[in-house]
Amino acid sequence: MLKGRLRGILVFMMAAGMIIFSGVSRAEAHMDHHRMMMHMMMHGGPIPFYLMNQDRLGLSREQVTRLMKLKESFRKTVIMEKADIKVLHLDIMNDMMHRKIDTSDVKKDMDKILEHKKLILHSYADMVSKAHLILSPKQYEEVKKLWREMMMMHHGMMESGHRM
Repeated sequence: MLKGRLRGILVFMMAAGMIIFSGVSRAEAHMDHHRMMMHMMMHGGPIPFYLMNQDRLGLSREQVTRLMKLKESFRKTVIMEKADIKVLHLDIMNDMMHRKIDTSDVKKDMDKILEHKKLILHSYADMVSKAHLILSPKQYEEVKKLWREMMMMHHGMMESGHRM
């Protein structure tokens, strides 16, 4: 458990160090931050954060198991939907290579892509909702506090004397 937490901290510090010392502009670093956050969200939303802090939250084995199953189920959905999206992209690109393009077919495939993306977003909302309900009210309040602390530290508010 401690190994996993230390590994997570080390990976975060290395990523932050690479951004700081890579010579990228603040705007590029900001976009990298948003890409990293999107990646994190699509791989389990708040669940990795809950699991990383399971000792502080006092999660039971049953809660951990339920959270892991919920995360894995969501990730499987994302993998399947993204695979379908990639296949549709290939079909669209193939259709677009003709001089005379059947735009009705292309638009149908584009609509299918949107349906797959919609399914991912709806699955994400369901997963986050279920994850919150796995926690007790007290655990949920504690995780909100931990999240705020992490965000304040991440954005440098703790160091500069800003307190909320």
